[in-house]
Amino acid sequence: MKDNLIYNLGASILTFLLTVFITFWMTPLIITNLGTEAYGFIPLTQQVISILSVLTFALSSVIARFLAISISKGNNRKAEEYFNTYLVSTLFGAIIIIVIIVILITKINKLIDVPEYLLTDVKLAIFFGGTLVIITFINSLFLAGPFAVNKLYITKGIEAINAVTKGAAILLLLTVLSPKIWYINLAAMIAGVISLLLSIFFFKKLIPVIAINFKRFNLNILKELLSSGIWNSIGQIGVILFLSVEIILANIIFGASKAGVYGAMLQLPLLLRTVANITSSVFAPVIIKNYASKNMEALINYCNKSVKLNGLLIALPASLICGFAGSILNIWLGPEFVAHKWLLILSCAYLIITLSPLPLNHIFTAVNKLMFPGLATIMLGVINLILAISLSVYTNLGLYGIVLAGAISLIAKNVIFIPIYSSLVTNQPLRKYFVGLLYPIIGASFVIILSIIIQFYFQVNNFWDLMLAGTIITIGYILFSFFLLFNKEEKSYLLNIYKLFKKKI
Repeated sequence: MKDNLIYNLGASILTFLLTVFITFWMTPLIITNLGTEAYGFIPLTQQVISILSVLTFALSSVIARFLAISISKGNNRKAEEYFNTYLVSTLFGAIIIIVIIVILITKINKLIDVPEYLLTDVKLAIFFGGTLVIITFINSLFLAGPFAVNKLYITKGIEAINAVTKGAAILLLLTVLSPKIWYINLAAMIAGVISLLLSIFFFKKLIPVIAINFKRFNLNILKELLSSGIWNSIGQIGVILFLSVEIILANIIFGASKAGVYGAMLQLPLLLRTVANITSSVFAPVIIKNYASKNMEALINYCNKSVKLNGLLIALPASLICGFAGSILNIWLGPEFVAHKWLLILSCAYLIITLSPLPLNHIFTAVNKLMFPGLATIMLGVINLILAISLSVYTNLGLYGIVLAGAISLIAKNVIFIPIYSSLVTNQPLRKYFVGLLYPIIGASFVIILSIIIQFYFQVNNFWDLMLAGTIITIGYILFSFFLLFNKEEKSYLLNIYKLFKKKI
């Protein structure tokens, strides 16, 4: 199990670093070629398309769990029924998604503010983005293979290849052809196809006993998957109200130009959220396995360690962005963006605590108690939408109102609801899963203070200055966390993992 944790977590960190590099390189490249206003429609169309994920999430969010449990029990026939039922369902789901994409393409200029010169490009971006949704829907089935056998480093490797392929395709399209915003979604679709082919290959290698056989389609299995995942899908509506409304509201309320500026800066907090989901997923197989074996003590201990470790991993990049916000914007996007540094700081600061508890979400999947999380997410998502409109329209906060609304709502959901509900479904005291939440705040405070001290004596004027300062702080953060934030048991555990890692290399 430790071996797999090393591979899974190591691959997640490498994928994170690669994603950071591509994001830092790609965003100014696109803005330089397309302009800020046009750039704003890249995240905007992606957020519009993400609404389609509601249609797929009911199945894609739970298939890995059912496959993993069936395989762990040696019930290959049941696993094959889950596999083929899901596969047949994706074919019908694809037809529905295609119809919605066509409607979106024909009505998009009535839904959001699109300049006439960008209308065709936006429509093409929606087409390629919608196609990617279908590819991702199918790919979720085959990515369940590495999850089922706890080899998530394979998934992370595929994600890394996806990121590199997407970045290379964007660079090629933007430099060889006349720049268009739909190149981004086209590149993502190409990378998605390659990821799907790789996922199919590894699925066959890891679980050769499962084969495509449409006769294994089982309506009762489909009902089981839907009844389990429907609350995830409802919860996904809430997630969309949390994440996707930000750039859409910015476009509708403040216009395409301001939305372009906001969309550019939003890439960093979105990156942090993506990375948190990647790292938190590493802990899912063990959480599900501990619950399946009814080892509640191990489940609780592992979950608290997961929250602590996930929080400390996210606290470092989030607090570095807060500490060097002005320098990052100046070096990354240009001097004209420095005036918005406090918007970036606020967008990232609250994520330090709100992203830490994400591993606990896998408890709900393990115990199959998804109704209340789904209802809570959609309720708080609606509150977020109302707050965002109220604070940005009826106060002088402007874009800060949208960010502040997200902070209030996400704290309520992740920091309050998730730990408490985790305690309820595992029959534990309500404070049981709050143990790991304090450590990321302490770690982030250390990084921010050190960032301020360094900038007092040292000017960060270019990328290499930023890298040097970041490296110094990262080393200090690792030492600070190891000696002051981890207990003896955790230190011993980490040292054992380090020894195993040295043997592997």
